[in-house]
This record gives sequence, structure tokens and C-alpha cells, in this order.
Amino acid sequence: MDTRIKTNLAALSNPILSSEIIQAVLADPPRKSSTIQAELLFLDGYYIFHRRDKDLPAADIYKCVSPTALRAAFSHEPIDTGWMQPGIVRYGTGSTGTYLIKFIPPATHLLNCDEVGTLKIPLPAMVFMGIETKYWVWTLKDKIFDPKAFAFHTPLPNIYNSGQVCWGVNEPPDASPQTIDVAWNLFISSLFTNHLATGKSKSHSGDVRQQLLKLHQQGKRSTYPASDLMPIGNKKSVDALVQEILDERTY
Repeated sequence: MDTRIKTNLAALSNPILSSEIIQAVLADPPRKSSTIQAELLFLDGYYIFHRRDKDLPAADIYKCVSPTALRAAFSHEPIDTGWMQPGIVRYGTGSTGTYLIKFIPPATHLLNCDEVGTLKIPLPAMVFMGIETKYWVWTLKDKIFDPKAFAFHTPLPNIYNSGQVCWGVNEPPDASPQTIDVAWNLFISSLFTNHLATGKSKSHSGDVRQQLLKLHQQGKRSTYPASDLMPIGNKKSVDALVQEILDERTY
């Protein structure tokens, strides 16, 4: 028996932890103490709740439980997001932090493109995801949101190949239902430079801003040409990209 563990348990001020309970906790299962009514077993990716049957003291009951059920059982604090902004298509909390995903319909935007100037551009539908102060943006060909739809590089500079936004000197807020629009407006109104401007346009692969300038000068299109969009990786869906980010931040 590790006496250091025993000493640490004994040092707790909680009077419920009698010497009998401490001995039972330190013993190998099955534990004999009737005081210990149940225990939670942590396995790889799931949990098992173990308790003794009240009517049959010799009987043990095991039940698999989900993280959602555990959260509800151990948390007495209600979760209230308040009034959420329009367009939010997914919201979650967990070990990865709070994350939100907002759908941005196709629309015409005024873009500040550094030395190229201010351009009036019709941009395609976009998906904007935030976790804490990190944000990603991808583009869809369709006008409606579909998590299974293939994602494309957003035809703008200052975005990494993964879709993660490079904020430069800007400091976005922590992602929340109340701040997701603040982060989006900060992004779309920021100064777009020549940084990360390659690989975002089929017709102008060297600098997507040249494509944006062309569309601005033409001034005739009400939609961004879908044929100019560049797929992300081997045609990954929005759902797959989101799951990759969530899985990566879990470890």
C-alpha cells in the first residue's frame, strides 16, 4: 500500500472520510465497505457506473453512461446561451472549450485590400467557426448550409490552407453566441494584405486579390464564379473539417 496516498486522503478535513472509508478506497476492488455505494470507472472514450443493488447487497450493477449524462448529473448550474445570433448552425462546449459555427449567406461585401484599394465584391456562402480566440472560414458553392457539402478555400488572403484566419494585429474576442458576429465583422472589415494570397483562385492562383480586383472592375456579377473556387484537400466536407479541429483539440 502506498502510504503517501493514505496520508493524503487522511489529511482531508471532510469528516465523512473515516478510516474505514479510506481503507476501503485504497483496497483492491471489489471493496467490502458498505459505505461506498457506487463508483465511476473511466475507460478509453466512455464511462461505466458501478453500484450495489439495495435489495440484493451481493449484487453489482454496471451501466455505461455518456459524457452528456455525466455532465447533467454532476452540474447543477443551468446553461443558458441567451438569444443567439442568426445563422448559428452549431454550438457546443467541452474539453475543447466553447465552439460555434455560423453560416454566412452569399452577399456583396466592401473589402479593404491594402494597396489594391477598397473593392466591392460578391462573395460566396461561407462557414465561420470559432473556438476561444481561434477562427476558421470556409466557402460553399451552394446558397444554403449543408454540413456534408464540400468545402472550398475562401477567395480571400490572410487565411491559412486549413481555413484558419490569420488576424495580424487584430485581437478577436473569445467565441460565444454573443460575440460571434463581432468576430465575423472584425474579420470581413480587416485589412487584406498579400499574406497567404496564393492558391485561393483558379484564374489568379498567384494572388487572389487580382481576381477580386477583376470582379470589382467588371461590376456586373451578383455572385462569385463557383468555377474559380479551389477545393480544400481531397474534397473535404465542412463536417469533416470541423471534426478534425475538434478531435485535434481534444488531445
